[in-house]
Order: sequence, then structure tokens, then C-alpha cells
Amino acid sequence: MQPSKLLKLATAVLFIFISFTGYSQTKILLHTDFEGNVVSGSKEKLIEEIRKGYSVRVGWQLDFNKDGVGDFDHWAPAEFITILGNDVFTQIRNINVQLPYQDKPQVDIIPVNIMWTAILGTNSVLRNRSVYEDLELEYDEEGKAIMDEETEQQMKMREVSSWKVATFWAIEY
Repeated sequence: MQPSKLLKLATAVLFIFISFTGYSQTKILLHTDFEGNVVSGSKEKLIEEIRKGYSVRVGWQLDFNKDGVGDFDHWAPAEFITILGNDVFTQIRNINVQLPYQDKPQVDIIPVNIMWTAILGTNSVLRNRSVYEDLELEYDEEGKAIMDEETEQQMKMREVSSWKVATFWAIEY
């Protein structure tokens, strides 16, 4: 077979393979630091690609020892996205609570039915909370919840907290 025909055949086979396997390329379009400053990429380009309908994955780093370097990374699909002004936010689907051990290194699943969820933004804020079973509250004659010490503790465990994180926003082409 002639080299030009062989090249055409190889190109056709590669094209068919890519078409049928769903090959995609992922590219990080935005990286922010722990203070929300853009390290690389741009929010505008990220928003432009989201509006074209491309799938998004998000990564974030936590800095527990406050040395400015991420201690570990998490990645998740961005399944519900909100564009608000020049920022992008995504809800992180509920996951089972896990516990990282940096000294081992190992990540363990906790054997309880507690979930965790969050909203992550290009402003480097991660608003998160633990998800517990519903509380069964008792109410007084005026319809107000009766708050004893245990109920107050349970309510506190459900509070939303904010963490400053470095973020990575990737598009799948």
C-alpha cells in the first residue's frame, strides 16, 4: 500500500475510533488561588464555554496548615451551574463523609450515614455543610420549635460554613 493511502486509512480509522469511543479532551480554563485571585485562565472564557453547553469539572484545594499550599485536591462534576455576574458557582452533589489522613496517606470512609454537600465558586469560597437525617422537632402552642440543648446541638451541626479554597475549572471538549 502506498504511504499516502496508508496515512489516509490510518486517519479514517482514528476518526472512527474517536467518534465511537466518545473521546474528549479536558482543559483547565481557570485556576484561582485561596484568595480568589486568578492564577491562570479567565472567568470570561470559562463563562463563554459554559454557555456553549460544554461539561464542566471542578477541583479545589484545602489548606489546613495555612501555608498557602494545597494539602490535597478534590475533583467533582459540576452538575448544577449558576453564572452570577462575572462568577460561576456549582453545587457539589452529596457525598458520603470521608476522613483524610495526611500522615499515612489514606482516605477512609466514615461508617455513618452522614453526607456532605457544598457550593463552590470562582470567588474561591466553598460554602458547605454536613447533611444529617431530618430532625423531628416539637412545637409549642405558638408554632415555634422547642429548642432544648440537644436540639440546639443538632441544629449547630447542620450550619453552613465557608472555607477559602484554591479552585480549578475544567471544560470537557
